[in-house]
Amino acid sequence: MGVLGRLSDAVVDPALSFARGAPSPVALYRSRRSTFEDLHVVAPSTVEPGASVPLTLQAWDRYERLVPGFDGAVRLRTTDPAATLPERVRFVGRNDGLARVEGARFGTPGLHYVTAEHDDVRAVSNPVLVGEAPDHRVFWGDLHLHSQFSDGAGSMDRGFAFGRDVMDLDVVAYTDHDTMGFFIPPTLQRWLMARRNVPRIKDRVEAHHEPGRFVTLFGYEWTKQPDAGGHINCYFDAVEDAPFFDSRHPESDTYEKLWARLDAWREATGNDVVTVPHHPAEAMYPFDFSATDYDDELAPLVETYSQWGSSEYPGREGNRKPIGGMAKGEVRERGHFGQDALALGNRVGFVAGSDFHGPRPGHSLVHADPHLPSLAEWVRDGIGWGNVWRMWNERSYPGGLTAFYAPELTREAVFGSLRDRRVYGTTQPDRILVSLDVGGLRLRDEGSVLRLSDPEEPRTVAVRVAGTAPIETVEVVKNNAVWRTFAGGDGPEGFEAYVADARVEDDAPVTGLSYAEGDDRGTDEDAYYVRVVQANGGMAWAGPVWVGVG
Repeated sequence: MGVLGRLSDAVVDPALSFARGAPSPVALYRSRRSTFEDLHVVAPSTVEPGASVPLTLQAWDRYERLVPGFDGAVRLRTTDPAATLPERVRFVGRNDGLARVEGARFGTPGLHYVTAEHDDVRAVSNPVLVGEAPDHRVFWGDLHLHSQFSDGAGSMDRGFAFGRDVMDLDVVAYTDHDTMGFFIPPTLQRWLMARRNVPRIKDRVEAHHEPGRFVTLFGYEWTKQPDAGGHINCYFDAVEDAPFFDSRHPESDTYEKLWARLDAWREATGNDVVTVPHHPAEAMYPFDFSATDYDDELAPLVETYSQWGSSEYPGREGNRKPIGGMAKGEVRERGHFGQDALALGNRVGFVAGSDFHGPRPGHSLVHADPHLPSLAEWVRDGIGWGNVWRMWNERSYPGGLTAFYAPELTREAVFGSLRDRRVYGTTQPDRILVSLDVGGLRLRDEGSVLRLSDPEEPRTVAVRVAGTAPIETVEVVKNNAVWRTFAGGDGPEGFEAYVADARVEDDAPVTGLSYAEGDDRGTDEDAYYVRVVQANGGMAWAGPVWVGVG
């Protein structure tokens, strides 16, 4: 691509897109005022009976901004009759739209919810699973963000603090671009990252890491330029010794070369790395699984959803959240979707992230109505996409979250969950609990393949989902086709529609998956995963678990 082509992709195309989605100046002017519109309640997902846990209340406006100085009183209730928590909580003082309840306790084993009411606004917490110390707890993270070190707005320090103190996330990772900045020439961005930014990023990652409370990972986004290929996020179990291999270096300028260099680094150091392709079905930055010598040991996950939309399968085939209006939209060809990766025989699990270019892990706001960032935000956070997009009718989606099944909140345990695919993805801010068990092998267990002695041996598929809103459908997808569908109806009183629980026998013989007629690529194993759709539009993707013979 020539200089004019690169200029078009970097400047002209975004400018034309902005013109098409430009909001009314009057609407932007009115957006300066922040007034209360919505409440959120965040609680830990897995707790022990009687353990002291925090609850966080958040007051939001229509533009997904916290309402500073909100002074409302909130009434709390819970489905747990043995719980200990205050009946009323008031937002007081200079609260930045937050109120914290310390020392809440749940006493009754099982699934519970907390509700918060202020005037005619009612909020429901994420589901809380109360039980004796589980072998694996559920932790939540946002692993895809950008800062001023590339083309984002705001500092990593503010982002880490927002994720930890506002959103009560357990894990956050920034993935700044290796060779792409905010109107920064790729060669200059590459030089800045290698010579200046990577050491600074590592310093901030270590400064905010608090094992047992808040885990940070070092990573970056290996970034092909527009129309030149897809993007891959790289996450490391180490920080100080992690290498920087960029997409313009002749020894790492293809996916296969990148994986080869990372594999050599692993062998030489004993450290580990996980790579994750993301928005593979986006037409400006496509990742073609069918044209790649894919390494599912180094790339065991695909980011199936972010603010760009879902790359699970094509919109023309019924995808509820297809890659949308950002950049060029969805590709038309096969090979770029998560289901294509499975059909090709790659063992990949599904995660979700925000890909928000600002200091708001866990709660992106590009999908909100166009609005003006304040002057203080421009001064403090700079002119990055995270602020520019807010004035732009981008037609994007809320970002995503990743759920980790891990025995403890440490970098080692969190990284192990990524490496072993003991993770799943949801939309923001929906901390949906999903459990998948095939023949006794759970999504949370190490090893993703159930081995049968005979291809006709039956297996029980057990699914349990606890949502953050009434459940519309829970679909068990087998070999890329919907196999069984369930609805909510098994929750606690008043929340029956929020929970789905089903056990189904599968006595069909194992057939495996093939990519296309006349194409010998595929797998002899069956693949099961879960797709959740809530009435509020929230979704989750969990799995797969594979079933093979021998």
